[in-house]
Amino acid sequence: MWNRIRQRLFAGNIARTDQQTTDTTPRASLSQGDAARDDDARADAIAREFEQRKPWVTRFWIDGVAYGGAFDAMNDVRLEQFRARFPEVKTILELGALEGGHSFGLAAAPRVTRIVGLEGRASNIERARLVQKLLGVGKVEFHEVNLEQTDLADWGRFDAVFCSGLLYHLPEPWKLLDLCAKVSPGFFMWTHYAAGDGNVEVNGYRGKWYRESGLGDPLSGMSQESFWPTLPALKRMLRQSGYNEVHIIHDDANHPHGPAVTLAATAV
Repeated sequence: MWNRIRQRLFAGNIARTDQQTTDTTPRASLSQGDAARDDDARADAIAREFEQRKPWVTRFWIDGVAYGGAFDAMNDVRLEQFRARFPEVKTILELGALEGGHSFGLAAAPRVTRIVGLEGRASNIERARLVQKLLGVGKVEFHEVNLEQTDLADWGRFDAVFCSGLLYHLPEPWKLLDLCAKVSPGFFMWTHYAAGDGNVEVNGYRGKWYRESGLGDPLSGMSQESFWPTLPALKRMLRQSGYNEVHIIHDDANHPHGPAVTLAATAV
């Protein structure tokens, strides 16, 4: 039985009955009880894999069982907002892929053929690749990079960029926006911003400095501090990078962790 479990752990659901054959030789088949025990053993094995890699941020549903953290990224409303603004995209660059939840949700769209997920923490890449095997998703590739230092052109050109929960972790966010505009005409983002007029001006943009929590926090930036521009400054950053059409999808000025905005931008 354990040989069957090992074979099935990363193979997904397979048929439990043999195909019909003209061979009249008696064939062994799994009883319903054996199949149920196999399913239970597979679930236990998956649970051990998740346990070995905790803590998790993202919740994943595999064979009808929930594993991981609390954030159901694959059903996040931002995925639908992205598809509504960019319904024809086939290739997507995701910045800050975390554990792959958004990546796999984006890959569910039939038109999508390639997703490159860039992530700064090796532990998150390991989690994402585990889930990728378990779900059998073949459209996504993950790479460990520091987005404060990489050149996005190394990964090619894309129909759109998906950037959720990343920009407000950067000390120089305008640099990443400049790089995005060079590799894609479409840009989708969710980010926090500084309220009001901020309290400092950096590189000509009003905003505020924010103290990051360090590399030990999976939801923190790679540097000690990040710069949050005000919303007008953020829109000006986008336009100066080349995204001259900016559409505000939702402005959540009362978000508990600071004002947040969902937007889409295009270079035309």
